[in-house]
Amino acid sequence: MVGERRAARACGGGGGVMAPCDGIIVGLHLRWNGVYQRPQHVLSRLAREHPVVVLEEPLFASGPSRFDVEEPVANVTVIRPVVDADGPFLASKIAPGALAVVARHAAARGIESPALWLYTPMMTALADAFPESPVIYDCMDDLASFAFAPLEMRERERKLLERADVVFCGGPSLYHARAEHGLKVHCVPSGVEFRRLAAARTAAPVEPLELLEGHIFGYVGVIDERIDYAIVRRLACVPGAHVVMVGPVAKIDPRALPQAANIHYAGQVEYGELARWMAGFDVAMMPFANNASTRSISPTKLLEYFAAGRPVVTTPIRDVVERYGGLVTQARTPEEFVRACVEARPDPRRGEAASAVARLQSWDAIVGTMERAILDATAPAIVAERAGA
Repeated sequence: MVGERRAARACGGGGGVMAPCDGIIVGLHLRWNGVYQRPQHVLSRLAREHPVVVLEEPLFASGPSRFDVEEPVANVTVIRPVVDADGPFLASKIAPGALAVVARHAAARGIESPALWLYTPMMTALADAFPESPVIYDCMDDLASFAFAPLEMRERERKLLERADVVFCGGPSLYHARAEHGLKVHCVPSGVEFRRLAAARTAAPVEPLELLEGHIFGYVGVIDERIDYAIVRRLACVPGAHVVMVGPVAKIDPRALPQAANIHYAGQVEYGELARWMAGFDVAMMPFANNASTRSISPTKLLEYFAAGRPVVTTPIRDVVERYGGLVTQARTPEEFVRACVEARPDPRRGEAASAVARLQSWDAIVGTMERAILDATAPAIVAERAGA
């Protein structure tokens, strides 16, 4: 009943799906200016109707602590706490003083009755600071399974799942592991900006790729513990081929990455340039390892590859195999992966089917699904509140 009253107060009524909720406060474990993925796509669309204030986890650096604030897109304020790495150990994912900074920027945006939108269970103190607000948990990854995850994260997520008014899961595996928490849990996989990525079909590749001769096996995304580097090494042994890894390196020592004259690490690139990078790929690959951090992933990049019209070779990731097995080539071992990449050719029928799948999963449609789920969750409480008024 407490959750129902809280939801009715903050998210019911006319004037919009989430009105009279007058803004959204977000706890984000990623960097807004990092890889452009689910949070940026979702929140920038929600910001068309509601001001959004995003608090990132602390960034540790030498020097005095501070809060960097930016407006990367219209109606979105991002607060990035920069914490002195040489100062006292900080176990919390919310920097000292951050809640006051959030409150100040929320007030400046005219936010009085916010919804709390969390991407990590390690930032529930945000919800504690706004106890009358509904809590929405967008679970895009099983963060407790990732390298260097806090030991208490699994228990914190359990409590957040009990507390949240609405839960979104970014793929079937994430959903099935959390569905026991009831009808408030929804499977809402990520989407794609089809037209933007489909430009790869006709665009000229970026200059670094135009200079390469031979087949290009390309990957786009974070380069971390989820990659099977034995596959990368074996691909580099293909005569005349190049392996291009586009994205930032995280949670691993860059010096430990496979090195060869035909392995190219492009680093993070602008989201608007992704299509031109993919335009140079002969094969788009997902060389994921089989480990705890990949058992529940539902990669956003797959739909981007489909939109770009690239043949896709992947290791057997469960969500990919179950939903799109007929549209990708699966390979279990490094040897199988290399063979699949070498033999991959454009398949018009498979390509058309993959394009059709991608077209149906736009980010606008995904956010619309989320808004309807929030309305469905809060509408009964709204009726009850008004009946008792």
